Amino acid sequence: MRRLVFICVLGACGNDPDPRLIAGGGVGDGPIDGTLNVFAIDNATKQPIASASVAVGDHEGTTDATGLVIVKDVEGPQTIAIKAAGYRSTVWADVDGANVTIPVTALETTPDQATLSGSITNWSAVTVPTGHVKAAFVVYSQSDSLGDPANEIQTPNNGNVCGFAGGATCDWTVASRTGSVSLAAAIIDLDPKGTADETDDTMTIIGWAIRSGIVVEDGVNQSGLALEQVEAGNLQNVTVDLGTPPASLTTTAALVGIEVGSDEVVQLPVFLATDKTTALVPEPEVFGAGATYRLTAIAQTASGDQGAQSIVLRQGQTATALSAGEWLVPPTGFTASRTEATFDPVEGALLGQVSWSDATQNILEITLFDPVRTAVVPALVALPASGTLTARAAGIGADLDPQDFSLDVDKRKLFGIAAQPTPVP
Repeated sequence: MRRLVFICVLGACGNDPDPRLIAGGGVGDGPIDGTLNVFAIDNATKQPIASASVAVGDHEGTTDATGLVIVKDVEGPQTIAIKAAGYRSTVWADVDGANVTIPVTALETTPDQATLSGSITNWSAVTVPTGHVKAAFVVYSQSDSLGDPANEIQTPNNGNVCGFAGGATCDWTVASRTGSVSLAAAIIDLDPKGTADETDDTMTIIGWAIRSGIVVEDGVNQSGLALEQVEAGNLQNVTVDLGTPPASLTTTAALVGIEVGSDEVVQLPVFLATDKTTALVPEPEVFGAGATYRLTAIAQTASGDQGAQSIVLRQGQTATALSAGEWLVPPTGFTASRTEATFDPVEGALLGQVSWSDATQNILEITLFDPVRTAVVPALVALPASGTLTARAAGIGADLDPQDFSLDVDKRKLFGIAAQPTPVP
């Protein structure tokens, strides 16, 4: 057999691209063969993280002011670990791209926020049958970053609910995240069935009121905001089909969202309605040209997000029939220690992931670009030798190229995640 010999002339062999920041995080510019450029960025702000410690095999370095570390003399898939003060330790294992940008999530703090308040216009024109009660439930739009604590801000004393007490106005208050925000109010007809027994009550969504383009700054409260009722001709019924969730996950829910922009989603509170299969919602265009529907379908155990869970995302939907389709099944065979974790690959998942949490928050996350591999904890991000820890294994479904993607550009290619927790001895 003839042997093919390749000779490098003047360094022509190898892959040594210029450093390139990949929007939102991602991988690109060919396989690792000589040079690896690693950027660390803040997952929420997308700004560079300077002075972060980075380990790639036996190589260690510190990011510069642009969040960059350059590693030489490496070849093939690598495990990249990042540790930075105030951030969750993050590892991408078996990643193979000469340019890698890794988004790193800040440890849980109180999110920037402000209080918004106002009323719903023409509230007196909303009518319900005699003996019924009209009310409204107001929400703010979320960012499109999975797990962003800014999406979980609670309004004190249910100030975002108005109308139950009667009166000519529906005056509301909402604690909101910062940035460009939309507000949406579901207008509800509550039928108490003529009894004091709340278990037989039914609720029907009969209208919506909205306001878009509110710019919210940290600590700068705004009052006098009017939510305009959406005309009946701009409302339509959508149907939700959850399909067949994993058999062990018997508690289900569905969220109908409107994707306003690349980083803004209005998760409509359709869960308030008694009928979970059909919901009256605004047409996406009332929030702006190019807006689309999103279905977020959730199946879990009675333990909620503390137990096994599967989530399906159907993004960029333009039809009114929203279907969950195929679900990912939570990982099986999951074992975890303070140094490694293993689980059986999740059928249909592109990536694997293991996270470790202490009593208060997630402190380490390892994403496996080869989902068959064991998640090994690098020395740079070693877990504490004692104390309460819980590990969570997940399969991530996405229709993207793991060697060439941008999380900002390709975020709509994520279609599901299924997770299983276990205590760590």
